[in-house]
Amino acid sequence: MEKTKKKYFLAFCYLMSLLPIFLPWCYFDEEIDGIKYGIDLVNHVVMIVLAAVTFFCIIFYTNQKGKMITSVLLVIHPVMYLVFGLFWYVPLLTDFNLFLSLEVVHYGFYLSLLCSSLMCWLFVQKGRKDDNDEKNK
Repeated sequence: MEKTKKKYFLAFCYLMSLLPIFLPWCYFDEEIDGIKYGIDLVNHVVMIVLAAVTFFCIIFYTNQKGKMITSVLLVIHPVMYLVFGLFWYVPLLTDFNLFLSLEVVHYGFYLSLLCSSLMCWLFVQKGRKDDNDEKNK
């Protein structure tokens, strides 16, 4: 594949990796408390800015420094998902209970983590392949 096609493919995969935030993430009792979707939990300006900057970095990076910045931005996604997913119900930091947090998170949360982690892995693998191709020239 050409280099531009690879970038557009990565950008498409990145956009697809963002889709699980529209799925149910957390709830205690569906009928009583309602369902918290991923978009409810990470609905911040930080997420919107992070997604836009990451998307443009994936398309427009050109050098090693750009690859490193894009990799860091992609790693921020699963970290942010973990923080928002595990601390969504905690009124005070001292009330955090890991077992309760893992009990109330559902398939949307795990799918978001999986997709964002796979996107990180895909970007790193693509970067290694590009580096190997440049060395072989």
